[in-house]
Amino acid sequence: MYHVEASVGPVHILRPPCGSNLFSELEEFVRAEGINLGRLSGVGAVSSATLRYYNQPKKTWIDQELDRRLEVAGMWGNVSLMSGEPIVHLHCVLADEKGNCYGGHLGHDTVVFNLEIILVTFSGPSVMRKMDEETGLTIWQ
Repeated sequence: MYHVEASVGPVHILRPPCGSNLFSELEEFVRAEGINLGRLSGVGAVSSATLRYYNQPKKTWIDQELDRRLEVAGMWGNVSLMSGEPIVHLHCVLADEKGNCYGGHLGHDTVVFNLEIILVTFSGPSVMRKMDEETGLTIWQ
């Protein structure tokens, strides 16, 4: 089991601008603030999103484009390092007006309507993502 001990650092309350690209906003923020390790959670709404599903046997991604307004029923993720740069990794459950839910890995072209995000930072040894041959994913190692 991979294990790193970290301490809780500052907590940031974030609200990306309406119409902005969620990943661009978050990645710019963590780079500007020098955040290399953290936990993200959020609620709100998006104007459009891409959800990604990882086909484990084929080791390929399947993208589902959701070009409509959806509620963010829950969003969770983390910040860690890959190739020396902080990256944001998010999963999300989105709901439509009928309560139908869609979930998965959140894609990079997600457009914010309104999101309230809490970023809890950690200090400690660097947590690095590297390619894992068994899964075909970049995971903590």
